[in-house]
Amino acid sequence: MTDQKPKIFLSYAHEDIGMAKRIYQDLKRYGLDVWFDNESLLPGQDWENEIEKAIETSKYFLVLPSSKGMSERGYVHKEIRLALNFFDKCPEDDIYMIPVRLDDCQPAHRRIKKINWINLFPESEYQNGLKKILQVVSPGTFIIRNKPKELSSADVNEMIKMHGYYDSDRNPVGKGIGYKYKLKEINGKFVVFDEITNLIWEQSGLSNAMFFKDVEKCIYKLNETNYAGYKDWRLLTLEKAMSLVKPERKNNLYIDSIFNNNQRFIWTADKVKEDFASWEWVVLFSTGSCSNLLLIYSGYYVRAVRSG
Repeated sequence: MTDQKPKIFLSYAHEDIGMAKRIYQDLKRYGLDVWFDNESLLPGQDWENEIEKAIETSKYFLVLPSSKGMSERGYVHKEIRLALNFFDKCPEDDIYMIPVRLDDCQPAHRRIKKINWINLFPESEYQNGLKKILQVVSPGTFIIRNKPKELSSADVNEMIKMHGYYDSDRNPVGKGIGYKYKLKEINGKFVVFDEITNLIWEQSGLSNAMFFKDVEKCIYKLNETNYAGYKDWRLLTLEKAMSLVKPERKNNLYIDSIFNNNQRFIWTADKVKEDFASWEWVVLFSTGSCSNLLLIYSGYYVRAVRSG
């Protein structure tokens, strides 16, 4: 038995186990304590008794309604009834039960219909839905965007201040992100693992700078050669790259000394959204800032990232 009290109980129909596991892994990636029967139950435990205890000791009850799952009379309905009984004892303004819809269904329980829902569909809304969950269960936690986009200077100023990133020009009072880095060697390659978000970064990247037209070829080669045992490396968005910038200078760079200090400036995947520009944003670890001006015409470096 474990004495740890779960903070979040994940309730789902077993028809939806794939999506439930994805949500569980994403919440765990942000250091949250999630009770998920598929991972939390130990061999030999009375599963029904453990589920009831977990519901009673959880601060939040995440239920995942779906058209298929809610139509079945499975154990999920008993979990919901137990949670509703506990919900009755909570102060009126407390948030305890959070319905997270997996498709365009109507939850069968009348009381759940009165609670504001979060939608994780269609797929394009998944990240936005996850962000809303985090706003409730872990205020202050943020999701770092993976997909590239066009960004104006105003967009970048807003993003940097919203996340509290340090930028010597745009936000000199920013404190940066409190990553918990650990250096690992995998298949003879050194990578930096963050224990909080499960992100894995190249420690060094290529030693030679390059023009952006060669970046895609570089990322392709990393994945083709199974670099450090992985085939899903990608170029950093500006959001991810700026999350590496530290407010203090070490080894002459504004980045944690666990990283190789050869890469003084790197490309990002985000395009500059300005009338005068048709290139990508860059991050300058040498000055602790980002720029939409290409000042170094011999090229910039590449540092790839992947999700753990």
